[in-house]
Amino acid sequence: MLWDRVGTLVDQAPGLNSLRHHRLHLVAADRMRSRGQAVPEELIAEERHQATVSISTRLLLQRIRAATDAQLLLMKGPEVATFWPAAKLRPWKDLDLLVADAPAVQRELRAAGFVEVEDSELYKGLHHLGPLALPGIPLTIEVHSRPHWLDGDVPGDILDAAVPSALGVEGILAPALEHHVVMLAAHAWAHRVLDRLGWLVDIAALLQVVDRSEASAVAESWGLSGVWNATARAVDEVIEHGVERGPLWRRHLNAVRERTVFEEHVARITGAVIAAPPRAAPVAALEAVTRAIRPYPGESWAAKVRRTAIAARNAGTVRSAHEAALPAPLRRTGGR
Repeated sequence: MLWDRVGTLVDQAPGLNSLRHHRLHLVAADRMRSRGQAVPEELIAEERHQATVSISTRLLLQRIRAATDAQLLLMKGPEVATFWPAAKLRPWKDLDLLVADAPAVQRELRAAGFVEVEDSELYKGLHHLGPLALPGIPLTIEVHSRPHWLDGDVPGDILDAAVPSALGVEGILAPALEHHVVMLAAHAWAHRVLDRLGWLVDIAALLQVVDRSEASAVAESWGLSGVWNATARAVDEVIEHGVERGPLWRRHLNAVRERTVFEEHVARITGAVIAAPPRAAPVAALEAVTRAIRPYPGESWAAKVRRTAIAARNAGTVRSAHEAALPAPLRRTGGR
């Protein structure tokens, strides 16, 4: 039932760019092939690349395991893909590893021949260190000191409750399923408030094997009840029941397209309110509006006013097209 509905959503997407945005383009290629349709060459190339990534994942995890004795918790990506009908349908490009001492593990991996592929200074203070890679393998590794999280403390019981990875690589662990599904929801909100349908599909896939009451209890203990309840409703309405329209902030999921500029601003404010404890919601809304009004760090007020005027004209334009059309001096660069 779940995957039939995902297929229906994929079929109604307005184009390949939308499917890529939602991380469902490989599902589209598989459906085209099953119907005897010609698969575009660009999608075939992406399928082949993902197949290479998938094949490389176990080898890379084994090399990582051999380089360090630290506890290694694999999150998202290939771990979640095991709950899809075929792992090859769920794209990923890096391995997210949660560890107790990220700097120490980073040093051990570098000593074993892994190389940093970006300036490590860009990642100071973030939830993971600079990406690493092993020459010849088309995957990067992100060593996390904590999951990508919303405001507030990251729960301390994730590492303690770890279980063997579904990939079956000796010595590689994963979050307990009731933890992992809530972590996926937290990531989807911390990253860009349920921006991608693929994130929702991941959560729906895990909910096929996780008791919802257990997930709700975890979310409550972690202070994420608002986020979890809103995510669970989105799973029910968008995927389970196929509701054609939903709240403005997540209507793009039903239509399998990108958010417009206006919807993006609504999502940021709505997301802040939903994620906050009920009594703090008014303050969270005010802070979100204030952030939207202020210039980016290092941006002048004159540039902010110009950018806002363009955004107002492009309110109904999808975000990526709006950002691509911005004059170069007004584009946000760096600042991870």
